[in-house]
Amino acid sequence: MTDEWYASPERWSVVDDDGAPVADFVQVRGVLGGHDFWWAADLRPVAGVDPARAAGAVLRRLPGWMAELRVTGPQDAFARLLLDASLSRGRYAHHYVWDFALHAPDPAWAEPALPPELTLAPPEEVSPRRLHRVHRRAYPRSHPDHPAGDFDRVAQLAGGELFGGLLPGSAVALVGRRPVAAIMIGQENGDSSLSASVLPRAGHSVADLALTGPAVVDLFRDPEHAPPGVGGTLLRRALALTAKEGAPSLVLTVTEGNPARALYERTGFTHAHSTVAMRLPR
Repeated sequence: MTDEWYASPERWSVVDDDGAPVADFVQVRGVLGGHDFWWAADLRPVAGVDPARAAGAVLRRLPGWMAELRVTGPQDAFARLLLDASLSRGRYAHHYVWDFALHAPDPAWAEPALPPELTLAPPEEVSPRRLHRVHRRAYPRSHPDHPAGDFDRVAQLAGGELFGGLLPGSAVALVGRRPVAAIMIGQENGDSSLSASVLPRAGHSVADLALTGPAVVDLFRDPEHAPPGVGGTLLRRALALTAKEGAPSLVLTVTEGNPARALYERTGFTHAHSTVAMRLPR
């Protein structure tokens, strides 16, 4: 949308009709097409305040604002009340991390045993058009991330032009010359929340939101032609190679409803937090 984001250096309070603070946020101004719009970033209720009271005050005080808040789980009444009232909902994302200091990947994952028909190649050695066809099949209309990117984005990603370039854990799985799956490991986490990417510039500490460093920026497979288990093989290989390179961790973000979330949890990634963006009603 825009790279022009300006965060306030202080947190702003939302007060109820009695003037008591019930929630707070960081005010972020975005510029799009020469017009300003406002975000309430890292919106959260004041500890101990009734969620309905806090949500009601937010709806009255911030009509028409965009808001991003962390979601603590299905029991998060504050988030649920705002989502139910919102005009539109942005991405509901779950952020995961594998901390290599706490859990070292198996070094043997770096050289997996592959089926005889399967080979691995660096993304830049594979035809971008072939790769894009697989990418489109991996994100059909029923997928929560559809559409996941046009040809130019896939070509730039495979060519190392996005996310600070690709790390050696990136690979394309091929059956013959046909790509059937791919994983892209970026130097930077370009899929972080607005709060994590913008707020530190204004001096805010978002250590629990800022999952920086190498990231799984895409993992996709051809639902018809990919051998079973190839996604897990690529993911484990990327973990081992990223750890071997000396990185402290590998992070990723997955959209609510994406079946790949089960793979990430089964492999051993730890859920760090979830975020959701929405437009509040006027």
